Amino acid sequence: MSKEVKQGRVFITFLCCIMAMVTLPYLLPGVNAAETGASIAAGTLLGLAYLILRPAMRLLTLPIGCLTLGLFNLVIDVGLIWGCGQLIDGFTVAGVMDAVLSAVLVNSLCAIVGGFR
Repeated sequence: MSKEVKQGRVFITFLCCIMAMVTLPYLLPGVNAAETGASIAAGTLLGLAYLILRPAMRLLTLPIGCLTLGLFNLVIDVGLIWGCGQLIDGFTVAGVMDAVLSAVLVNSLCAIVGGFR
């Protein structure tokens, strides 16, 4: 894979996180944003977490991921979204099921736009 393609995928993942976090308050009643700026801040934080923390966490939890056939990766994504809701003022995730649905929607958007890599 060339360097340009890898950089493009990183950028697409980052933009998908921002777009998803901006649209989630309109799709899920348990995800609330006081203003659009809070959603963009949460999307930026999630994009950075997806690019920096997520690969490290997946590597550390690789044995558990193998035992659960990759479903533990959803737990990591839920934790990252829940953390964004806790860290950003004006952006809240009401419950665990809302975080799970948010993780599924964010990952679906990244998969569709990113080409199912």
